[in-house]
Amino acid sequence: MLRFARNDVLGPPSLLLLSAITALAFCALHMIVPALPILVAAFDDSPARVQLVLSLYLGGIAGGQLVYGPLSDRFGRRPVLLAGLLTFLVGTLLCGAAPNLGWLILGRVLQALGACAGVVLSRAIIRDVYEREAAARGLALVMMAMTLAPAISPAFGAYLAEWVDWRAIFVLLGGLGAAVFAATLLRLGETNHSRTRLDLAGMAAGYGALLRAPRFVAFALCSACTSASWFTFIASAPHLLVDIMGEPPSTYGLMILMPMASYMLGNAIAARFALRFGSLALLIAGRIVAFSGAAVLIVWFSAAGPGVWALFLPIAFAEIGDGLSQPSVMAAALSINPRIAGTASGLMGFLQMTAAALGSFLVALLPPDSALGPAAVFAGFVALGLGFGLFAVRRRPAAGMPAVASAVAPAEGG
Repeated sequence: MLRFARNDVLGPPSLLLLSAITALAFCALHMIVPALPILVAAFDDSPARVQLVLSLYLGGIAGGQLVYGPLSDRFGRRPVLLAGLLTFLVGTLLCGAAPNLGWLILGRVLQALGACAGVVLSRAIIRDVYEREAAARGLALVMMAMTLAPAISPAFGAYLAEWVDWRAIFVLLGGLGAAVFAATLLRLGETNHSRTRLDLAGMAAGYGALLRAPRFVAFALCSACTSASWFTFIASAPHLLVDIMGEPPSTYGLMILMPMASYMLGNAIAARFALRFGSLALLIAGRIVAFSGAAVLIVWFSAAGPGVWALFLPIAFAEIGDGLSQPSVMAAALSINPRIAGTASGLMGFLQMTAAALGSFLVALLPPDSALGPAAVFAGFVALGLGFGLFAVRRRPAAGMPAVASAVAPAEGG
């Protein structure tokens, strides 16, 4: 089942290390959020400008995913990943020493562009090493481990900002980044031994070839709609709890652990049964579970009105389906054309972040006193994800991807 690369003296990649590489980006994303009000006072600036610390980080994560995939297809996963982690460390150092908000924002952009390498390349590395069914299992294990990052990072950020200083957040992130960089340097061998030539026309052709493959597009949109449904919930839940249900902000910090735990449960189920039932069967099963949770949410809100349990119980059930389907849909999409798996991973990540931003934007347009509106947007994305998943699974696989001359031509010596 495993295909270890020739001359890979460092052995197979550790799923624990790949989890840490991926989680680094999400630690940096969530750890700073509790400190945003403190940054307003520290730099004597407006909340809108301080919000750029978060929003431009997301923009860097989205844009970087279009670049790292093709670069790693040409130059290899290991050197590109090490360069990204080094960029993250430089950005973190700049954030910690920032004399004003402008330098902090610049450091955050560098952080995002660097950490993004881990998000893209960990998926591509797993696909390099495992066949499709085993790749779904490996992705499930990695995603289950990295789910802990957004669950615990805000607590660390809040404690450091309140009891030490907001700059201590970047000291911690720098230490984590340095440890991951050292482990990657010492323990991660190269997994891509089918290099491709790199030029702008080749990159465009690679993306064009993927976008002309209906099954890849359907798998990618299924994953993107799944991400959008989650970020729609994240964007609306604090408002629903505080302004409509009258709950304190701490309720969100406590209750959010439930859907995160259920997502990990879905990942664990996927890891356990991917080889037995097949990744495509788990994909559809996961989307049906998520759709059922969304339907219960709409019915509960319509019949009894908004409530804490009416919100979080159906969402937690839906997240079991998300955890079950996301590893499978990623493995299926990256298997459409394994020779440009890095490019495919980057394109999928870009679509995920773009759809997530769209979901957050739609929620912001809703009336502030609407509780059913955000639930309907959430359910709409879940329904779209199920539809795209069914289309991808039921469509007959093509005999092969369209030829891409410069994007997939073997590099010299590859």
